[in-house]
Amino acid sequence: MWQVVGHEDIVALLDKSLVKQMLSHAYLFVGPPQVGKMSLAINLAQGINCLDYSPSGPCGECDQCRRIAEGHHSDVQTIDLLPNQSGSGTSVEVHIDQIREVQHYATLKPFEGRCRVFIFKEASSLSQASSNAMLKLLEEPPESVLFILLTTSRELMFPTIVSRCQSVDFKPVPLDTIEQHIRDVLGISTQEAGNLSRLSKGRIGWALEAAKDPQIVADYTTELARMGSVLGGTLEERFAYAGELASLFVRDREQVLDRLRLTVGWWRDMLVLKNGNMKFVSNIPAMESLEGCSHWISTRQVIEAIKRTWDTMACLRGNVNPRMALEVLMLSLPRNEHQYRLKTTN
Repeated sequence: MWQVVGHEDIVALLDKSLVKQMLSHAYLFVGPPQVGKMSLAINLAQGINCLDYSPSGPCGECDQCRRIAEGHHSDVQTIDLLPNQSGSGTSVEVHIDQIREVQHYATLKPFEGRCRVFIFKEASSLSQASSNAMLKLLEEPPESVLFILLTTSRELMFPTIVSRCQSVDFKPVPLDTIEQHIRDVLGISTQEAGNLSRLSKGRIGWALEAAKDPQIVADYTTELARMGSVLGGTLEERFAYAGELASLFVRDREQVLDRLRLTVGWWRDMLVLKNGNMKFVSNIPAMESLEGCSHWISTRQVIEAIKRTWDTMACLRGNVNPRMALEVLMLSLPRNEHQYRLKTTN
């Protein structure tokens, strides 16, 4: 059966295509991190290779389904396109080598299933050169091959790649759906499930991981507190934080982008709070910080901070200097002048 929580419209679309044997040769799954894109990609790989497919989806029990779920199926490959961290060659060179390897395997007949499936994680990381190599595959797709490209942003993809894929948009999963699911699956309390669903912002994968690992929520809370301290910090403290993020970006690009998404959530809650809608605040652990800052930050500054953060994330996905981009962001954020004067005069 389909293992994806939420996204019923997407599941119905893919199920219909599987039953009629009219799947596209390439799909572009677009949506926030941990919203269910990878889970559905694996499920779709099972569906096209399942030995006992039914209207409720892949059986999950046949040899094909089990081997795909375990990551042992020779015809299903996941290609991680995150920046190169090995030190051997540039990210561009690594990506081109990865695409060339896919080109080779795509020409081979499936070894143990009916269809070869290639799943590309964060396809927006493809360079111009590697996108051109990928384009050849999408323009003349081999038989019995399915490409699934995952991305958090369609705008960061090369238009020629997007135009040759069937785009599928993943929206945040409804919070009540997440709450009910983690209660049923993990047996946690209604209050804990409700808190995690609000913190997840519709990312079912994050909620499940956080429910199993308390450290995730602890780290989340710590990072939320950083925004309040940054706004009241000196220029040196802001630059130090920018340097910390820039160093982390070299090792783990997605973690830095996740942190910036988290700050966007902080600013969104600030906007909600300033409009008197406390019950809609998602980041409950940050309430004290939010209330403290809401007295001196204007609505206009909040909106500008959100825009600046999104712009910085777009720059970081490009080829800009990460430290410079992050320092510019730190300089653009509003400052608590009273707290700043106390720090600089002591």
